[in-house]
Amino acid sequence: MPPMEKGLRRLTGLVDIVQKWFMRQTIRHRIVIGSVVSLILVLSIYSAYAGTVCAVKANGEIIALAADKATAKEALAEVVDSKTREMGKDVYYEEDVTYKGIKAGNGTGEVLDFDGLKARMNEALTFKMQGAAILVNKEERILLRNEEEAETLLGWLRSIYPIEPTDQLEFKEDVEIAKVPIEINKATNFETAKKMVLLGTNKIVQYTVNDGDNLWDISRAVNIDMDQIVSTNPGLDPENLQVDQVLYLSRKAPLITVVATREVTVDEKIPYPVEVKYDDGLLLGEKILVCAGVPGERTVTYKITHENGIETNREVLNQVVKSEPKTEEVIKGAITMVASRGSALRLAWPCDGGVVSSFGMRWGRMHEGIDLAAGYGSRVVAVAGGTVTYTGWDGGYGMKIDISHGGGLVTRYAHLSKIHVNVGDSVDRGETIGLVGSTGNSTGPHLHLETIVGGVPRDPLDYLP
Repeated sequence: MPPMEKGLRRLTGLVDIVQKWFMRQTIRHRIVIGSVVSLILVLSIYSAYAGTVCAVKANGEIIALAADKATAKEALAEVVDSKTREMGKDVYYEEDVTYKGIKAGNGTGEVLDFDGLKARMNEALTFKMQGAAILVNKEERILLRNEEEAETLLGWLRSIYPIEPTDQLEFKEDVEIAKVPIEINKATNFETAKKMVLLGTNKIVQYTVNDGDNLWDISRAVNIDMDQIVSTNPGLDPENLQVDQVLYLSRKAPLITVVATREVTVDEKIPYPVEVKYDDGLLLGEKILVCAGVPGERTVTYKITHENGIETNREVLNQVVKSEPKTEEVIKGAITMVASRGSALRLAWPCDGGVVSSFGMRWGRMHEGIDLAAGYGSRVVAVAGGTVTYTGWDGGYGMKIDISHGGGLVTRYAHLSKIHVNVGDSVDRGETIGLVGSTGNSTGPHLHLETIVGGVPRDPLDYLP
């Protein structure tokens, strides 16, 4: 006979013997025996469970010990409810949370009270909510609490740069808003988000304007391009910095570029061509006017593009010529005392473009140079060899360069967008010294050129070919 079957028969026999013995007892004895057996059973169950605690697990790892499962679940529910109220929307935790009873003993850790459980769960779990991301060129760049905040941020960005009612606005980059789950502690504060789109970073550097500061000096001191400072401080007037004014600085480009395009129709003078003949018997600066030139007139429609408030392009869409310019004929001297590496020369034309504003009285005051039409960012070259004596911002001139050529001749180049030389540099005739811009008192990109002889402004056209 198999051992298990023999064991079952013995157990059955034992049960029969105990049952017969129990039935032979008096009723009183039966009650006493039943009570003792029940007490032994209760004590056994208590002994088995009295040392049990609830282990709270996240993704299988114990994160806390609670007195019981109900307390642990209540603590977690309260944490979630609190965060939901704080964020104003449903909050959930990412981990798989489970509860398991374990024997308490050495090495199991401290059983936390209710507040301790909440603190531990708040620390150990990842709480998320449905938020919104601003994507720039398909890359998540700013996380916000909801789509409404994201729309408000982009609307604010469209409004902060100077615009006209007829401007067409768009973003240069591919910008979109997407619903995404985000960790609640990674949602960007709205004010911080505004700085991020302007500065390209949340690491904000501030500069407080001091007495005597100008934008050029600040740009050089912090090694950040002037256009960059202007674009990250919408509405900034470089001509009117105020003491204690706060500037936000970043070497990174703005996160999003606001492009504004507008069509403008204006009446303009057409620069007259100048036909020059040279006479080796005349000194440079001496001129014989054979026939005076007369500017033409035209009506021009431009498409002007601004990026973050800075003009970047001006395209002619249409023009109607009202009158053609009349050519000026002059005879100029070809001998100069101006030195360029020790040889005589004629002055070079400083940039591509004709004269749009002449030397002399203009709008009731003296215009001490000429304005040359040129595209934004086009090259400006030295008209002759010499030494750079000034670079920087100078009031209405904007960004300016002065070059001394010897013999009492100084040339000045103003309204630049970039300067490529430093004070003390020696430059050659035709060498690039900067780029055309529209800084200072300027209504559009052009080069203002002055020729100063013996400290007195003279008409540059008397010295140019």
